Amino acid sequence: MHRWPSISLCTLLIAAFVTVAHAGQSTDAKVPPPNILLIVLDDFGYNDLGANGNPNTPTPNLDALAAQGTRYTRHYADASCSVARAALMTGTWPAVHGLRPNHLGLSRDTPTIASMLRDAGYTTQHIGKWHIATATLEQSPSQLGFDNWFGFLHQNELQGLSSDGVDFKISTYLNPWLRENQSPPKQYSGHLTDILTERAVQFLDSQKDQARPWFLNLWHYAPHQPIEPATRFREKHPATKEGMYHAVIDQLDSGIGEVLQTLERNGQRDNTLVIIVSDNGGDNAHTDNNYPFHGKKTEFKEGALRTPLLIRWPGHAPAGAVSDEKVSLYDLFPTIAQASAATPPPHLIGRNLLGPGPRPGVPYYWEYSDSIITTYSILSADGRWRYAAGTWAGAVLNDLVSDPSGQSNVAEAHPDIVQRLRGDYLAWRLAARVVTNVEYQQLNEQGGAIMRGDDLQRSPGRTGYTFAIGVDPAAGDNGATQVIAEQAGRWRVQTSAEHGITLDVLGQTLAGPPLPPGQCSELVISTLFRFSPRNPHNNLSIIDLYLNGKLLNSVTLKLPLPNDQGYANPTYIGVNALGEERFLGTLSRPVILNERVVPDEQSALIGNDISGVPSTCPVTVAHRP
Repeated sequence: MHRWPSISLCTLLIAAFVTVAHAGQSTDAKVPPPNILLIVLDDFGYNDLGANGNPNTPTPNLDALAAQGTRYTRHYADASCSVARAALMTGTWPAVHGLRPNHLGLSRDTPTIASMLRDAGYTTQHIGKWHIATATLEQSPSQLGFDNWFGFLHQNELQGLSSDGVDFKISTYLNPWLRENQSPPKQYSGHLTDILTERAVQFLDSQKDQARPWFLNLWHYAPHQPIEPATRFREKHPATKEGMYHAVIDQLDSGIGEVLQTLERNGQRDNTLVIIVSDNGGDNAHTDNNYPFHGKKTEFKEGALRTPLLIRWPGHAPAGAVSDEKVSLYDLFPTIAQASAATPPPHLIGRNLLGPGPRPGVPYYWEYSDSIITTYSILSADGRWRYAAGTWAGAVLNDLVSDPSGQSNVAEAHPDIVQRLRGDYLAWRLAARVVTNVEYQQLNEQGGAIMRGDDLQRSPGRTGYTFAIGVDPAAGDNGATQVIAEQAGRWRVQTSAEHGITLDVLGQTLAGPPLPPGQCSELVISTLFRFSPRNPHNNLSIIDLYLNGKLLNSVTLKLPLPNDQGYANPTYIGVNALGEERFLGTLSRPVILNERVVPDEQSALIGNDISGVPSTCPVTVAHRP
């Protein structure tokens, strides 16, 4: 019999009295920091966990772990893989890194749980799926804090790499192609879940006599489609859609059991913080994954966003506790930081779940946007109201107190709540798209500068990008070419009195008129490169050139994968990389957004029309922190 979980706005106060050094409550250096085992399940819904009330799902090892630690009944992840994983690893909004949800990945200088722990002296190991967007080796675990990794960057690699970089094969669990660190993938015999489990056990065994604490980031692919259980598990279950799905879960649970038993065997159980979480809800294709919640994977509804979360750390996370506190993926970074006594980066969104409660609530935001279609959702800080809307449909408001499943739309009855939440979302969205982590080295008082860091957002590439700059040309120049901005291998915008503006982005050229000297003109370059590894017919490239808010020139092309080289090259403002072709007038400090803006009334409703670009005129070149 299914049972409804409690989602009362009151929380179960968990008495987690953390009193040792690695929880920040003591300076006793004799107490070692905990090992950390972070297991991520893929598309594992709320109803896929037996401990959540489903007696038919085969999760005895997960259920046993839940009984040994704390089970959260109101944990929020995301609606799809890549954004959830970015949120987990960074502790910050994916949109701040340009993921909505598609992107190339995280820039190499992005602080992550792994880089924090490595800096604190941990051995860091990633095993399994990565899929923080469509990452290349430049955005792999090696670049983001892991000493070693084994697995696959994206499920499209599991049957081997694409021969042309455009058309990719479907994924598989059987005899998969996997990578060892930065090496090319090679094929392994066996079932993916078994291979990942075996590697995890090998890593734990290798660490049992080591003095350094370890962080194992075990990200399974199961129970994500295709439904391909190993024969020994397939034979245990009915030959039905649900039976085969349960066989995949059975195999997953069995593998997790092996890993947990290895901790026991090696004497690592008591000093290991174990966190098990799912990235998003199930797809409901084979069973009702997300019961009793409405919706499925990719939808901004309770069923897609609400997933299991289990935490076990003997003596710190209360055994057998069940919490209905509103928590999220964002809480895992600060929880790990506090437990390990590592120094976290600033601006983390979440809270330490192992400290005394209650904790102040924060609103949660979810978004899909590519400047053409936008959908979004916000969950109020008190956890009562979910609002969802977008360019595709009208407003949906759920009162999760009166209807915990999130199925009833009460928007018409509460227009004030709709207006408030919509305003909160728009304010968040406008703040999240401004790129602020770029290093800006000013070269002269005319606005010459070098920009470095946050490579994937500093230049046009995958998904959206906008570069805005105030340009005040000098009178009486000799007609020579002058650089406004340049990044070798990716893009360049220049001007001359004779030829006007010339913009080149990844080999596509757009032109504009000469700029009037002695006055500030606002120049805006905005691009979208959409790349679909499974559906290349959806590939799209758009480059727009604006002057003073008006569209000067635009190109739209069906292009394959854009050049993924040159992201790390510095961006030069007012001069080229050789110090030549200097701009003779004055340039403002640029404003960079991680989305494309458009001259569209519809986009004004969600805040990404061209009028929303911060002004760069009058020109000011003073360094801004």
